[in-house]
Amino acid sequence: MNKRPIYLIYQALSAAAGLLGWPYFYWHLRSRGRGESFLPRLGLRLPDALPPQGRPRLWLHGVSVGEVLAALPLARELRTLLPGAALTVTTGTETGQAVARKNFAPLHAYICYFPLDLPWAVKRYLDYLKPQVFVVLESELWPNFLVQAHRRGVRLALMNARISDHSLRRFLKFRRYSADIFNLFDVVAASTPLDYARLRKLGLAPPRLSLGGNLKCDRLLQDRDEEKVREFRDILQVPSREEPVFLAASTHPGEEEAVLQAYERLKSASPTLLLLLAPRHPERAPDLVRLLGRHGFTCQLFSRLKSGQEFRRGPVVVVDTMGDLFQLYGLADLAFVGGSLVPHGGQNILEPAAWGVPPFYGPHLDNFRWAQVILEEAGAGVAVQDADSLTAAALDLLKHPEARRRLGEQAQAALAPHQGAARRQARLILSLLDRKSRGPEATT
Repeated sequence: MNKRPIYLIYQALSAAAGLLGWPYFYWHLRSRGRGESFLPRLGLRLPDALPPQGRPRLWLHGVSVGEVLAALPLARELRTLLPGAALTVTTGTETGQAVARKNFAPLHAYICYFPLDLPWAVKRYLDYLKPQVFVVLESELWPNFLVQAHRRGVRLALMNARISDHSLRRFLKFRRYSADIFNLFDVVAASTPLDYARLRKLGLAPPRLSLGGNLKCDRLLQDRDEEKVREFRDILQVPSREEPVFLAASTHPGEEEAVLQAYERLKSASPTLLLLLAPRHPERAPDLVRLLGRHGFTCQLFSRLKSGQEFRRGPVVVVDTMGDLFQLYGLADLAFVGGSLVPHGGQNILEPAAWGVPPFYGPHLDNFRWAQVILEEAGAGVAVQDADSLTAAALDLLKHPEARRRLGEQAQAALAPHQGAARRQARLILSLLDRKSRGPEATT
């Protein structure tokens, strides 16, 4: 890859994009109330703190919230196997950075931003962090970074690898070049048999390629916090199942309208039904407050209830906090997972399943087909198409609690065969290190 003219062209284009496109990047961040990552990601400001000391030097990257949380069980396993390691965790988004800072502190990880794929930014970060092993999750492929790291002798690992329908078409179209990128990795662990087959189709083969299991399944059963659920139940004043909870999670524009149409009809059958509306991007909370007002609903913000500034008075709460959604599934009776009624590729429909809550989801699950297969093979997924089908499915489960419980148990049981992915993938990473580079305290 590094000798092909296509890489030289990419290098020149990425440099030009960085020089000319920074005003758009700045506007993109500021329009979403962000900006902290602007200078670090352009490589114009390195982290304030000194890099961590230890051996080996491991760099673990997850682009945003989902990947960061999926990385957590892997990082725990690496810390167990390599207690003396210097562990760096990077993210590409500011929401991911906030989640990383909160969740990786107990592992004594060094948290910072991942540079944009600009030649100078990549060089500065590689010079600064000096990794021995770089581990990226899912599908983050940045040619400048991978080529520069490979030239320096950094061992490269792609863990929890997934190839969406769209990505597969794109990679096959440029197979000659995409194969070069994938072959820069020393090990690739596919998350599902479907992803394994797709990676084989792109030219990867054992021993470089293996089936590692899915980290997003592995962490789900581990990370359930019953105490936190009880706390949220008290905050929301839903002391028992007699007051059912409908959680619409990770919603995008165009989906909230369908959710509200369904909720208005469900209220007729269940007047005490509480709606928790959790947008994918919490900064959209003011937009949702206005939308609810147009539908005649008063609402409150979960952040104000959680902080004790208010007590719940009405039937609708907008979840405007980060890091609480997974535990909120634990008090839901009905759960719709967004990004699926509109073409956004879906969100993780297995999160409610971990709590024994059967998820509703739309047809647009390009990024989570693997999760859809897991649920539907267990007979536990509830596919909907629009507000009418969402209403009908939710109403049926509200009227038949025993069927709802049984479906939830099937959804939860579907996760069991996927446990242990973090351990398997951590051992693949360990295999990249010779005994001397592992450090004196490494365990096997």
